Amino acid sequence: MPWRKLLKDDPVPWLLERSDPAVRAMTLRVLLGRNQRDPELREAQQRAMNAPPISTILHRQRPTGGWAGPDLWRPKYESAHWSNLLLVEYGVDPGDPRVRRAARHVLEQLGQPDMGGMRWVFNKDHGAACLTGSLVRYVALAGYGNDARLEPVVQRLVRDSKNFDAACWINGELPCAWGYARLIWGLAALPEAARTREVQRILRRGVEFLLSYRVERGNYPTDTEPSYLWRQLSFPLFYQADVLFVLRALDAAGAIDDDRAQPAIGWLLARQDSRGRWGGHAPYAARMPSKVNPSKWVTLQACTILKHAFGEAA
Repeated sequence: MPWRKLLKDDPVPWLLERSDPAVRAMTLRVLLGRNQRDPELREAQQRAMNAPPISTILHRQRPTGGWAGPDLWRPKYESAHWSNLLLVEYGVDPGDPRVRRAARHVLEQLGQPDMGGMRWVFNKDHGAACLTGSLVRYVALAGYGNDARLEPVVQRLVRDSKNFDAACWINGELPCAWGYARLIWGLAALPEAARTREVQRILRRGVEFLLSYRVERGNYPTDTEPSYLWRQLSFPLFYQADVLFVLRALDAAGAIDDDRAQPAIGWLLARQDSRGRWGGHAPYAARMPSKVNPSKWVTLQACTILKHAFGEAA
């Protein structure tokens, strides 16, 4: 069944509203399949780059390529790591010189003695794949996926999975679903030349872990209780994951057509409203440089999952 037939109504006109240029640009590109030569997409992308939330973040960028704060990590949700992560989620133009400069800044900082304030992660032999996976993703999407300076972080993710099954001290040294989701999210963004056989094996291993549990139930190993976020559709998320984000990670890894993902897709479908939209939450809105409409972003992401899972035609 074509994905649009699964919707109770058509949300695309809402997603194409000019009042939200970043959502509009991504809708044209991802849902409607416009290519970069399309004048409407080019105009929308230019408007998105020059309007909040993207412009707000880029205007705060320092000439060095970083953002406010003593290092990549601090202050939380505002410094370079978080800003890069948000820009990618908002669909920033990866070829923009400011985006490429930001990625170079991260790589340069990782080469410093304190590793850009992230030595607290790298001085442990495993864990925090939720952070390193996102780092690999935004650096790779900015065009530096083959950069030798990124390779140690890629190998860290490989080792996290191969030797420790994405166990993390933050999760009581148990295999972590948040970690595996972000690990896949990062490795799946690497260019083909950087996707070695080992990386491909780790991607398959991560997919198998996530699908060996019922994604929609979220009953992954933990020494606490499952996070309330798991079954709440939120945007943006930073190191966390929920059902929708796991589906996005599986999609990025080319596994959205696995039969075991169907219950989670069904769970997602059941949460659309009569207008074919999804209600989104913004749990970290108070820390964001610009307000966004989380329902629009969640709807765009849900529709993208449906398009990739079911296609345009029967």
